[in-house]
Amino acid sequence: MTAALSKFARTALACLAITTASGALAADKAAPGGLYVGYYQEDPLANPEDPTPGAFVLTLPESDAAFGGAMFFTFVGCQNSNVGDVKGAKAGYNLSGTWSGNVDNSMQSGPYKGTYDPATGSYKGVYSVSGGKQFKKIENCVQYYIGPNGTWEMFPVEQNQPASFKVAVSPSKVSWNALPNAAMTLVYVIDPAAAKAGAGNPVKFQTIVMGKTASLNVAAMPAVLAKGKEYIVAAMVNDGAAKRIAFGTKRFVVP
Repeated sequence: MTAALSKFARTALACLAITTASGALAADKAAPGGLYVGYYQEDPLANPEDPTPGAFVLTLPESDAAFGGAMFFTFVGCQNSNVGDVKGAKAGYNLSGTWSGNVDNSMQSGPYKGTYDPATGSYKGVYSVSGGKQFKKIENCVQYYIGPNGTWEMFPVEQNQPASFKVAVSPSKVSWNALPNAAMTLVYVIDPAAAKAGAGNPVKFQTIVMGKTASLNVAAMPAVLAKGKEYIVAAMVNDGAAKRIAFGTKRFVVP
């Protein structure tokens, strides 16, 4: 594993705590529900060493009610499988709740908030980690910082941002639009049936692709993907300032 990959391929624990300036939009209205997929992104100002993004999945109700979801914090095979349990409540355009999870043998948790943006059809917010910034080192594996706070954003499946950004899946690789300002791309695969059922960890694979590379060999994905089963692959491209410049998802069936 290269030094660059070591820096970013780490557990980016994060939960969310957001500004809800547009939350006053509609306390008496319900924003859309269903399966939403997206990412959390550590704040590059609070964690300049390695501001890493990670998978974030929520199954939201159509009306005001409680909901659940998952965040995933594992990037390399020598790490433990680290999944965060997300709980929350939906009220009008607003989401709020808590997350908790084991990150490489340390329990982490925190609060989050977010709001629905009807202009983009997305939910977005910011988060914080109750334990603050923490350094972690796993011998003969990886070392990284858990960022103290960050942002998150979620979209309906196959509602890409921008609309011109496309993700494709073939028997040999996952690919996406090559972007000139790309610094890294988060790639992950989820089981939508598990996500909707709230049954265990819906994230089956996650990795970081560095630089302007715009494809990933499917052989890098684990054999846990079942033949004939539908999955969703997501790709989120960041620039050098850890700012999202594109996000896209694609449903596919393993041949």
